[in-house]
Amino acid sequence: MWSNMACGSGMKMGIGWDTQACWRKKNRWIMEINQVSGSPGGQINVLPPQKSARPSLTFKEIEAQHLNETIFYPSKPDWKPVSLVLYDVASSGTNPVFSWVRIAYDPQPGTWNPSCSGNFKRTATLKLYDGCGKTIETWTFDNAWPQVAEFGDLEMSSSDVVVCELTLRYDRAYLSG
Repeated sequence: MWSNMACGSGMKMGIGWDTQACWRKKNRWIMEINQVSGSPGGQINVLPPQKSARPSLTFKEIEAQHLNETIFYPSKPDWKPVSLVLYDVASSGTNPVFSWVRIAYDPQPGTWNPSCSGNFKRTATLKLYDGCGKTIETWTFDNAWPQVAEFGDLEMSSSDVVVCELTLRYDRAYLSG
């Protein structure tokens, strides 16, 4: 029998499962990147997120040839890029995503700054929440940067909200909470 009691840790489950366990919901999260994305109350002039994902990891393999068989070993981890879709809301100042891109490349004068990695790469934090707003999972993405920035299509026959889609590349990700 399922228990539907609301509590500090969200929806509880019963019969054979940990009584403190709760469902992680796809709509209870925030991705924070300093001066780019986050919650409206947390930072000034940031874009609220619409859609993203937790990290994805694969291991490259090493092949060892034996006399009559091949054995494989895990090798280097390969972190896959993560998509982040942001609502492109009009606010005071410039677009936070475009400001981030301009650190490495400014299209108006056509300048590229290859030594910008200290300012260009940023820590991104993905937090998942329970039903009461308590953090139940925190992912840290080290040295994230926009590999792709798509400012979205426009269409006169649609009343959809404009979004900006980023593909974030990062060095590594880990559970930090």
